[in-house]
Amino acid sequence: MVTGVSTGSAESLAERAERERASIIRAAHRLIGREGTRSTSIEDILRLAGVNRRIFYRHFDSKDDLILAMQAQASETVLRRLHTAVRAAADPAAAVVAWIEEYLGIGWDERRARDGRTFLSPEVGLTTGIAGALEETYARHRQVLADVLARGREDGSLPGARPERDAFAIHAVVLRHLETRIRGHLDLPYAEVRNDVVDLFMTTLTRATVDDGTLEANRIP
Repeated sequence: MVTGVSTGSAESLAERAERERASIIRAAHRLIGREGTRSTSIEDILRLAGVNRRIFYRHFDSKDDLILAMQAQASETVLRRLHTAVRAAADPAAAVVAWIEEYLGIGWDERRARDGRTFLSPEVGLTTGIAGALEETYARHRQVLADVLARGREDGSLPGARPERDAFAIHAVVLRHLETRIRGHLDLPYAEVRNDVVDLFMTTLTRATVDDGTLEANRIP
């Protein structure tokens, strides 16, 4: 049994398959995320990726399957970066800010914004299953923030936090800014938008509710 040759061949095939898949996804991002309303065909993607139909269908069942795979890949990338950002923060308040910065920053990063534009395309909106996939993605991203808010409420550093409610509100505001930026309708500097969003929420999160329902400043040493 020639195990060395077999293993080497398997590794070579796996590497080639990964290159093919990555090439197809890159081509789809470039074409679907471009300006204009022209729909992207599988043939368009094949030409740009430099692969044939046999290779395409080796990796994806359809164009919809490709788009869902692209969305899943993008979702996981953002999720990993959010986890990394909040874990590096010194405390829950800093972690909330880190989450906002990481998510919002996509719009001011040329490469990430370009890929993000793909998912704002009308043809992606018509993809079977995309609505559910996006909602699941947003829920996972919000959960990172909700967990941080819960820790801050528990340790007293974010006494005004209502984790699920506030995670939903923060995510909605950040996502709105992000999408507006990617669509080319927000020309403000990143720092200005970041400061506005952080100030909007952190003031409330770091205030404690007293018995009469009003808010008092939380004094953190």
